[in-house]
Amino acid sequence: MVPLHRVLLVPILSVLALPAQARPLFGDGFDPLVIAPLFPPQGNSFALPPGATADRLVWLMGELAAGETTTPAEVEANFDPAWLAQNSVAQTQAFIQTLRTSWPDAVIRDVVGVTPVRATVVISTPGGPPPWGYLNIGARYSGERKIVLLGSSNYGGNVIYPADRTLNLAQAADRFATLSAGPGLLVGRIGADGQCTALAERNGQVPRATASIFKIYSLGAVGRMIADGPLSAAEPMPLTQALLAPSGLINSEPLGTVFPVADMATLMMGNSDNTATDHLHARVGRPRMNQAATWMGMAQPGLITPFLNISEQFHVFRSFPYATAQSYVNGTEPFQAQFVVDQIEPLGRFVSGPFFHVDLMVDGTWKASAFDICRAFAALRRLPKGSEALATVNAALGAAAAQPEVRGDFQRVWYKGGSLAQTAGNFNVLTHAWMLEDGGSDPYVVIALSNSLAGGIDPFAVQSITGRLLELVSERP
Repeated sequence: MVPLHRVLLVPILSVLALPAQARPLFGDGFDPLVIAPLFPPQGNSFALPPGATADRLVWLMGELAAGETTTPAEVEANFDPAWLAQNSVAQTQAFIQTLRTSWPDAVIRDVVGVTPVRATVVISTPGGPPPWGYLNIGARYSGERKIVLLGSSNYGGNVIYPADRTLNLAQAADRFATLSAGPGLLVGRIGADGQCTALAERNGQVPRATASIFKIYSLGAVGRMIADGPLSAAEPMPLTQALLAPSGLINSEPLGTVFPVADMATLMMGNSDNTATDHLHARVGRPRMNQAATWMGMAQPGLITPFLNISEQFHVFRSFPYATAQSYVNGTEPFQAQFVVDQIEPLGRFVSGPFFHVDLMVDGTWKASAFDICRAFAALRRLPKGSEALATVNAALGAAAAQPEVRGDFQRVWYKGGSLAQTAGNFNVLTHAWMLEDGGSDPYVVIALSNSLAGGIDPFAVQSITGRLLELVSERP
């Protein structure tokens, strides 16, 4: 609960006089496309979707009124025993009072992300200047759905370093290209024909390790299956031990807890939850997962197929001697498919392994180019309008924006990022991908992929430059 001096917004960041190149998008009856925001403004706050975390956040915001007092009974009614085992009732009361004192009568200034188990928002005193509060809250999905996470840090109103604030688009792209040994960048637009065009790119056609951005393709397979009919967004999915994956937020929920497909999709994208990812992979099946890369326009689908789930990919990193793992990475697709059946699937879910092949996190993992990811966004936008499939995809990709001050500039914000690190905070792969859209105009994309065999990617420097790129895009017509 100690405030941080810098806010890192990742599970996890003068305008060039170029033509707008916008082509109008029209809905039925030639009316301009209307995009309803996921978190619409509501007075001094925002309407949040129903769920455990949103409900507890609403309670907490009520507690931050000046002169309010949070009683021991209220703490016990709203905080999980696991929280209270680490933080006493008195400590919890004191922390809430610190929030109340720092931002009296606090309101939600910006919604960075909301899922059923986590929320990140910016709070402030109404009309108050920075620093504002960057607030994280989390609750259990099941049972009494009480708070298990609460923390805050000061947010000065901008994630961009002073040296980056005056960069134009070309300069910012050049700066991004210096932040890793293997950069891939696309700042561009998706046209009415679904084609991606560049406003600025650096190695935009070169495949890079994506880390969890690969889950966009998982989501595409889910969305396509819903659109085709064999799957429903409401279909119940029980939490299964055999599908618990490393670092899954929902691993602490009781086995058998039932999640609808739509919630699993939102957890996969908004929290990058690995266990939700592997449950969806199992439900959809590898054949449909393999098809997603082609349907979503990947230039080289074989880079991501056979489509591994989280545990399977970690087995490649950790469970085989290096020569064996390399034989899989460098093998033909038929060889890889048989390797999966004969050697990876029998291992079951990944818990731990005797090896750690760091270089394979860059050279032996899910790969795609920045243009591939743009085309994936474009494919997801083309799911049937008004369909359950598009609604599921929109809620999942819209759950997180990764940085403050993004949603206010666009009616639709889709985001997915990811990271792989050889040690905590020592990133070999750090990736961000946004699609930003207003009804009636072609969407923008900002896709920034950083790879380094040696590690050492600075997440704050990447955050600053991507923040500047987002700012530049928001200033365009």
